[in-house]
Amino acid sequence: MDKFVVKDIILLSLILGIILGIFSPIPILGMVMLFIMLLLSAPIVMLYMIMDGKLDLTTTKDSIITGAISGFSSNFTFSITYCVVMAILANGFHYTTNFFLSAMITNSPIWLLLVFIIFLGVLCATTNAFSGFLTYYIINFIRDLYEKQHTKQ
Repeated sequence: MDKFVVKDIILLSLILGIILGIFSPIPILGMVMLFIMLLLSAPIVMLYMIMDGKLDLTTTKDSIITGAISGFSSNFTFSITYCVVMAILANGFHYTTNFFLSAMITNSPIWLLLVFIIFLGVLCATTNAFSGFLTYYIINFIRDLYEKQHTKQ
């Protein structure tokens, strides 16, 4: 993979993580945003870059690496954004959507939060590597169907 493509993947993943982190303290949307971050951030970034013409997945290795980079990057900014927003809501407005997480964010030492963020980053990298792998096969399946249908005409 080209280093410019990796830079674009990281940049789009960081932006996606910030957007998901801002909307995740909303009680009903929080679980949906977490699900998107855990499983769907790689396919979203991959499909956007393919439609933009910046990414061409030629091997399964590229899709797995793209998914892992996207998952870790989006988790990193998601976690930092979520921690900042929850600290502001808990300390400034005395509002918490999840008492345990709010207490952990506001009262635990920073090294513990960093360890937790890195652990979740590895988890997100693994799950998004798998979803990137599935995205590669689904895209190739759709391409094969399209080619078979259009060669008959």
